[in-house]
Amino acid sequence: MSEIIPIFPIDVVLYPNQKVPLRIFEPRYRQMLDDCMSSNRMFGIGVLDNQKTEKGWACPVNVGTLVYILKCEDLDFTGSNYYIEILGKKRISMEKLIPPIVEKPDDYFPPNGPSMKQMLKKSSGEPLYFQADVTYLGEINDNVTIKDWNFLLGKLEIRIIEIANKMGIDFENFTDFIVNSGLKLNSANTQDLYTLASMCSLSTESQQNILEANSSKEIVQILAKEM
Repeated sequence: MSEIIPIFPIDVVLYPNQKVPLRIFEPRYRQMLDDCMSSNRMFGIGVLDNQKTEKGWACPVNVGTLVYILKCEDLDFTGSNYYIEILGKKRISMEKLIPPIVEKPDDYFPPNGPSMKQMLKKSSGEPLYFQADVTYLGEINDNVTIKDWNFLLGKLEIRIIEIANKMGIDFENFTDFIVNSGLKLNSANTQDLYTLASMCSLSTESQQNILEANSSKEIVQILAKEM
């Protein structure tokens, strides 16, 4: 089963059950936000595909994340600058990308310049943002072996100590750090791997590979190589 949802191309990989804040100020995404808030508060996000454009607009990659808007605040009470918090819900596959109704102007600049006003006029209320016909990818429910989990935690500890030393910070209790991060020491599942990946400052490409992985074993292999 598929459905058409709004899509927000972005330079961040978001995993299921992960929260992130965003600022929305471009008129096309304010339009998207209005449409989402008046329906089910959901849209999809996908990392920018630097090799592909539609009507001049940068496209997202094919696999992304369905998100739910937890919080929406009008920062200056003018309807032009919003702060939102989103929660990743599930992975999506964008089977067909639907570009914005108008082409990107050569002199495009987000806020409120002449080209933006012309673009808004041309749209006649039709979506200025990407949409996609998406299918929902299944959850990965397999567990991680204790051996693999201990190996990854060991690599994380080394990484954190290195960062702390560079910053001149004393780092003494890794166990407390893990517990406070919501992770467990003696067991792990795919969600724990997603949490670990979000803590490791991995490249966008590696994070995207983790999002696209279809088993915990595949995610472990990526983390073991990249951490």
